[in-house]
Amino acid sequence: MLETAIAEKTSIEGVSDISEKDCRLPGELIRTLAAKGLFATTIGEKYGGLEIPALDSIKVLEQLSYADASVGWCGMIFSTTAHLGSFLPEKWGKDIFGVTRKSDQFDCPLAVGAVAPMGKGKVVEGGILVSGRWPWGSGSHHANWICGGTVVEENGELIKNPTGDPTIYVMFFEKSQVKLYDNWNPSGLRGTGSVDFEVENQFVPEGRWTVLGVSRRQIDSPLFRFPFFGYFAAAVASIPLGIGRRAVDDFAAIARGKVPSARKRAISEASITQLEYGRAESLVEGAHAYLYKKVDEVWQKVTNGEKVKLEDKRQLRLAASRATIMCAEAVDLLYNAAGGTALQGDCTLQKHFRDIHAATQHRMVSAELLRLAAAAKLTDNANVAQL
Repeated sequence: MLETAIAEKTSIEGVSDISEKDCRLPGELIRTLAAKGLFATTIGEKYGGLEIPALDSIKVLEQLSYADASVGWCGMIFSTTAHLGSFLPEKWGKDIFGVTRKSDQFDCPLAVGAVAPMGKGKVVEGGILVSGRWPWGSGSHHANWICGGTVVEENGELIKNPTGDPTIYVMFFEKSQVKLYDNWNPSGLRGTGSVDFEVENQFVPEGRWTVLGVSRRQIDSPLFRFPFFGYFAAAVASIPLGIGRRAVDDFAAIARGKVPSARKRAISEASITQLEYGRAESLVEGAHAYLYKKVDEVWQKVTNGEKVKLEDKRQLRLAASRATIMCAEAVDLLYNAAGGTALQGDCTLQKHFRDIHAATQHRMVSAELLRLAAAAKLTDNANVAQL
């Protein structure tokens, strides 16, 4: 799949300007990438998916992000939602994520959503009735299914988990049940189409949901024994990895070709440019090494049937957050080193700058999760359920 992602670089780059203008990716591009299996990497083999190793799927997302961060971001949402789908009862897993193949073509359903509990549900006969509005519906224009985190009442009482907190149900809605808003006009990751989505008194039949921290995996294989939140964080971090590596490559070309009017040599010949480039490149390479190492360590455990411990989850979260920060620092260095050139609309560095600082805002790789991962080591009262 990595070779397939690399091969699609030109076609992805060819629609970047359209995505920036429309604030969503072209449907034709998404259909093309889906047909080549690039969004089936974390769908279980029992449902017709590819179910490739965790690190391989991270590398695919990184390569998509190298070509265009918004494509990588939507791929990340498709990938992580499919990973979450392994907790669905088999009937719904097949209905929602069932892939059919003909030769080398994939008919791959796409699911997106948000696990934040913005929805409110009420138990009724045969299922749950749900209303709610969620932000951050990345890729929802292209999805067949959209899910949303929901708290649920039964007999007038909120259903709670053993710790006394509301139980979070992740409800899966058919696209026809969902209203999409046209409210996405950000500075970065413009092509993700991360609009709000809403349902109003929509019925979800029995079992078409997962319960965070409660539902058991319905597919027992290494990919789905890999901790969900750890995979989610690593997948989010793959976007800054791709942006960072692309910014390093693009800057090298810019530096060799830029000759300031007051000088006779390209800025690539200046010692300060070389120093900043070296700092940036080493940050990006260090981010890759750190995240790859921690993902691989956990992969070896789940492959060998070993239990994933809290320390493993903690290390994954540290790596994902820190790798994101390192890549953002690298892009900042390169953006500043390019001078006024980076401000121009046709300079890719300004897009990398905008995109990576949008990606850093995701909670999965935020400074708060970096703090939480540290707190889990230093105190006895950290909220480790979020790891």
